[in-house]
Amino acid sequence: MFHTVKMTDVGNGRVNNQDSYLLKECFCHGEQVILAVMCDGMGGLRRGERASSFAVNFLEQWFDEKGFDSISKKVKMKTIKKELITAIRSINQKLILMGRTYGDSMGTTLTLLFGMGHDFFVLNIGDTRAYWFENQRMFVTKDHTLVEEEVRLGHLTRQEARMDRRRHILVQCLGVTKEIQIDCYQGKLKEGMSFLLCTDGFYNRLEEEELYQVPKDKEQMKCWVREMMSTVKARGELDNLSCMVVKVEVS
Repeated sequence: MFHTVKMTDVGNGRVNNQDSYLLKECFCHGEQVILAVMCDGMGGLRRGERASSFAVNFLEQWFDEKGFDSISKKVKMKTIKKELITAIRSINQKLILMGRTYGDSMGTTLTLLFGMGHDFFVLNIGDTRAYWFENQRMFVTKDHTLVEEEVRLGHLTRQEARMDRRRHILVQCLGVTKEIQIDCYQGKLKEGMSFLLCTDGFYNRLEEEELYQVPKDKEQMKCWVREMMSTVKARGELDNLSCMVVKVEVS
């Protein structure tokens, strides 16, 4: 069973919300299936908003047309992963064409969690993140940003990267270049695991220790999300901020 909480806020400095998210759940031969997607759009004149909503609508259509309640029991996670990667590449191509129509680029980050039975995978492009917590260990997706590359090359410390003015410059996202690299992480779903999908507006002003504190109870999860949203805004975040928490309870 999955317990979920999701929330978005336009933030202190924006008039429209370019974040979009999707949460879909169903059952496949008695096993629960979940698809969670978080996107952060970019582009002027509401084009970032269109880009992120286009991405989640495309994936929602994929999920609905997949018909998990009637597919073969033999379907493999690697098959679903391949289909979703293909879908993301299609979104990229369509956004490029849409940008040409408008005469301006319109892009979006995308982080995706898919879980079925006892398995999960995460797909990521951009700097929207997925965190997952297991037995006091935290895993997190890699940001596709200029400063993250500088950190990996040893040119910046992690603390310097947090303050660098270039920290929002993306080197990978959807809707800008034909060639994209989608990161993939996979593992086993275990009792008590938590996933946190969030845009950079949410995590930028939070410390790792604060992100670790996702509670187990669903009502407490809601309170935690509201509290973190208020904390981020109180610390002066100007961007849109969105997050989604998925708690795992499996037999």
